[in-house]
Amino acid sequence: MKTQLFVLVAGLMVLSILAAPVQAGTIRTDYEGLEHYVGPLSPGRQWISEDGVLHIRGGQEAYRDEVDDPRLCGDSVVTLNANFHLADPPVFVYGRMWGTFRIENEEGYWEGSWVGERTELQGFSYIRGVLHGHGAYEGLQARAEYVRESPDPAASFAVHGMVMEPGGD
Repeated sequence: MKTQLFVLVAGLMVLSILAAPVQAGTIRTDYEGLEHYVGPLSPGRQWISEDGVLHIRGGQEAYRDEVDDPRLCGDSVVTLNANFHLADPPVFVYGRMWGTFRIENEEGYWEGSWVGERTELQGFSYIRGVLHGHGAYEGLQARAEYVRESPDPAASFAVHGMVMEPGGD
């Protein structure tokens, strides 16, 4: 468990280093809402290793993001990679996960990466991501936290985050 926490923290540190620096005068706008599961797109490659870990690489799922900032509302495709340990119901699997995501709407799209964990005892999911805007959102960056406090993989995520716009001095 300590190793998983270390890897999660290390991954978050790498994401923060790779993210574009925030300039003085940056305008920060908080947002919150929900992300709803739409359905699977591709299972990706999956296998169970000799030590009983379920490995997933390149799985894809569709979501619909509905938040109070229309710039981040839209259809989302999430690419999932994971190293999950098997567990009894209702948890089924737990462990580290990471990937990329893209949220698209009529004005443009956001692309980014995320890291997270599905907990062992409850099957809850905690995810942090960094997104970069394109189209009408070019030059913007968003940071997001996704929380699903249910073991049900079809339950909605609570989302909160911040959009950062470069500003003057």
